[in-house]
Amino acid sequence: MTQNGQPCSVEEALATLSRERASEDFTQRVLDGLVHRRPSKLAAMSPRWAVTLATLAAFGLALGFWLRSYLTIEPTVQEDRAGLIRQEYESIQDEVAALRSLAAQPPPVLYLGGDSQIDLVLDLGQGGFEPTKLDIRPTAAPTRRAAPEGRRIQ
Repeated sequence: MTQNGQPCSVEEALATLSRERASEDFTQRVLDGLVHRRPSKLAAMSPRWAVTLATLAAFGLALGFWLRSYLTIEPTVQEDRAGLIRQEYESIQDEVAALRSLAAQPPPVLYLGGDSQIDLVLDLGQGGFEPTKLDIRPTAAPTRRAAPEGRRIQ
């Protein structure tokens, strides 16, 4: 600061300082320091380390992209599975409803066969017919007969 309180310029401030004299070997020491400067840490790395770091960086990038794609695909797979389960559930509901409607209908009439003079028809709704209560047994054991060429017919 000057006497009137105003800041002085840098040149004026430097002029007020005492002058230092450099030693005689100052210049030589500065030049030696520039010539024999230690290499930076990055420049001191061997090419093997550079290749290793580049490989690790590439692997890290690939892993990141793979994880990103895996995490974005997974919800769609779950949504697809949920959709398939919903479709299966709806189809089962439709089948159950169809079976209930068939059970509510009157029993059908069965055509047993016939010829030119008579047709045999069985009405399953008449007479309390329940197929589970029928006691049907064969009257005789099946017989086996030989075929003309020696083969057996069952």
